[in-house]
Amino acid sequence: HMGHHCSICNRCILNMDHHCPWINNCVGFYNRKFFIQMLCCVYVYLIAVVATAVPEVWFRVSDFIYNPQLIHQTWLLITSILIVFAFMTSMLLLCTLTNFTKFHLKLVLENYTTIENLEREEGAKSKFDIGRRRNWEQVFGANPWLWWLPMHSQASRPVGDGVRWRVHYTRVIDEDEELPAEGG
Repeated sequence: HMGHHCSICNRCILNMDHHCPWINNCVGFYNRKFFIQMLCCVYVYLIAVVATAVPEVWFRVSDFIYNPQLIHQTWLLITSILIVFAFMTSMLLLCTLTNFTKFHLKLVLENYTTIENLEREEGAKSKFDIGRRRNWEQVFGANPWLWWLPMHSQASRPVGDGVRWRVHYTRVIDEDEELPAEGG
């Protein structure tokens, strides 16, 4: 949970989640909030694009079905193909981003990084899981009014210092401590 060395950036990243080729940077303690915000904004924008494109696509496809002679209007045909292609691409991205966004939101709520998630055993809970609300606050800050502000202020920065972490006391086991022998 502390940090990892990124072989691509060639530096140590505090609470490293992953190296993201789309932002050409590592996602970690200080920018995970912005990565989640970016995912959510792109997701909302794609929903808006798809929702507003549905009537236009329907209108154009219907026109070509009911008026086959329109296929000879080159400009209308080219723009219609481009609009349908853009709509289909947006739908594909929306479907892909749905699972990707859900995955990263789940990781924040369970207080896992992508790296920790890959290393964990099936069904294991993080010893750093201190409840969904406090896990969320560790990434987005304690003030809900500032969660979607795309910058850090004193009140909206991640909770903690990225080195010391609160843990759920019932999940912490001292590996040096011997367990009591059964039967006395």
